[in-house]
Amino acid sequence: MSEQQEGIIEKVWRFFSSMKLGLALLGIIALVAGLGTLFPQVNVDPAKAQTVGQIWQKLGFTNLYGTFWFRLLLGLLCINLIVCSVQRFQGVYNRTFKLKPPEGTSTVPKKVQAKWAGDGESLKLSVREVLKRRGYKIVTKENDAGWSFIAIKRRLGNWGSIIAHVSFVVLVIGALLGSFMGFKGFFMTGAGTTIPINSINVSRGTVKHDFSVRINSAEDRFLANGERDNWYTDMSILKNGQEVATQTISVNHPFTYEGVTFYQSSFAKGVHLTADLKGKKIPLVLQEQGGNYFQAEGTNLYLIAAAISSEQQTTSIVYQVYKGTASQPIQTGQLKVGQTIDIQGQYKLTLDGNAGFTGLQVKEDPGVMVIWFGCALLLGGLLLSFYWRTNVVLGVFIAKQGNQGELTMGALAGKVAGGVQSEFERLIHDIKMN
Repeated sequence: MSEQQEGIIEKVWRFFSSMKLGLALLGIIALVAGLGTLFPQVNVDPAKAQTVGQIWQKLGFTNLYGTFWFRLLLGLLCINLIVCSVQRFQGVYNRTFKLKPPEGTSTVPKKVQAKWAGDGESLKLSVREVLKRRGYKIVTKENDAGWSFIAIKRRLGNWGSIIAHVSFVVLVIGALLGSFMGFKGFFMTGAGTTIPINSINVSRGTVKHDFSVRINSAEDRFLANGERDNWYTDMSILKNGQEVATQTISVNHPFTYEGVTFYQSSFAKGVHLTADLKGKKIPLVLQEQGGNYFQAEGTNLYLIAAAISSEQQTTSIVYQVYKGTASQPIQTGQLKVGQTIDIQGQYKLTLDGNAGFTGLQVKEDPGVMVIWFGCALLLGGLLLSFYWRTNVVLGVFIAKQGNQGELTMGALAGKVAGGVQSEFERLIHDIKMN
């Protein structure tokens, strides 16, 4: 490899290992994410997202978290964190597992330090005994001038910051896995209907599964005191026409099949009807307030349920019939359970009973477990950094007359030395009293 190539690699490495770059990227991502809360997102509120100015839509602010440039920012942050972690790894490893006693008193920390004279052998035994009793791992070294030592306690605390850095990378990878390999969708349908999973409305990703969902029942249940209990949907999974799984779900109680999770999201009133089209019986389900419609084959008539009433266990509907694109109904009326009416001489319509309409949010996110793992790493890293801080004590004994000499002992401390100072003073007291 030429010197020029090595120079380029070194510059790129130095660029991505910069803490300033990491802080700048975090600031930009935070700012952009903040803007994302101001702009309505397509996958949350498509109608409002369409009202945003075209320039903002083209820049991707209505689909912020799925844009190339936002993912690029996350990718650059990941590279920065990885490079910083790799660069720090060897130093942290050496401070944890390859302890080297100081060569002289000049390398003993001065911020938290103590000196006292005594017999070299007695001091060495006292230092070893006290530090081991306090849970320190100690390494000593003999030299012509005397001896030195280094001791470490809770050494895994050194890894807290690296683990926290790596956790952010894992979290971003998990989010990207869900974005590229998963999907998020929604469908609303009535009891008794079957819908292929790959035909639902999708706001993100692509559905790659081929099973169908049958809604067996949908209920809005109430307690004896009149308070709402929950929305319940009894559903089945069909493969090649065969039922392979069934489950009743409700709010906060989802169901997962082949990595696809179904969440109870909403509920609406509906009714079962039967259309008799020249002797051909057609079962249909209509949602209240014109949530869907029925168009008989060979006609341009559109039937909706404008209102549904369920009083004293008697169900009735107010129906409306529209022709073509007309804004006013050409036929309207009320229909009770068991009644049959004629619709413009084209077919007969009978009301059979209630049928709930269920709204299900459907989501596949292969990155969920990765995100949970990232969260666990982040929590572990923070705990190690703040509640399992590493204590390091160093000392050098220099002989002056025979075995007599002076021990210089110090402890590594950060900007706030309060806790380290207290621990150090207890060690000094125990060593002197031992």
